[in-house]
Amino acid sequence: MRKPGSGRCLLLLFLGLFVGIGLVQIQREAQFSGIFSEYFLNQYASLRIDTGKLLGYVGRCRAGQYMLLICLGGLSAASVALGILLFGVGALLGTVLSISALRLGLKGILICAVGVVPQIFFYIPAFGWVFLWVRRGGNSRRKYLFLSLAGALFLLFGILTEVYINPPLLQQLLRRL
Repeated sequence: MRKPGSGRCLLLLFLGLFVGIGLVQIQREAQFSGIFSEYFLNQYASLRIDTGKLLGYVGRCRAGQYMLLICLGGLSAASVALGILLFGVGALLGTVLSISALRLGLKGILICAVGVVPQIFFYIPAFGWVFLWVRRGGNSRRKYLFLSLAGALFLLFGILTEVYINPPLLQQLLRRL
């Protein structure tokens, strides 16, 4: 049985997506000249990546995002805060996809898709469990702690794949395009 209002999550995500697309459409082309440019993509394709520094950077960013989500999950207004977060994620996704499609067409969308694989398969459970817990009104702190720790394990694997597997995949794709 579906919980009343569960469609609001998708609505917020897609509303954010359309807002992101709209923001790109009303901007001047010159503002996006460096993003997804052929020069930048060619430079990235031949770049030697320092995985140690990348691991530190990605680890801090993703751990901070995860801790923010965990803390938001403990608020009494957690569903409102997570709704705002979903809207923001949708707007970011809409913006990136629009810019890539405007600059590079279908090739840009393919680059975006490869840019999130394979780490997305770890990040969705890591962030999704906490989100679903809040969305369904869970109230057991012990279960929340368990889900948070299990999510942290998935987060770790996501970080490792984002640092060690994704850059070579993306570079390989860029060399072939």
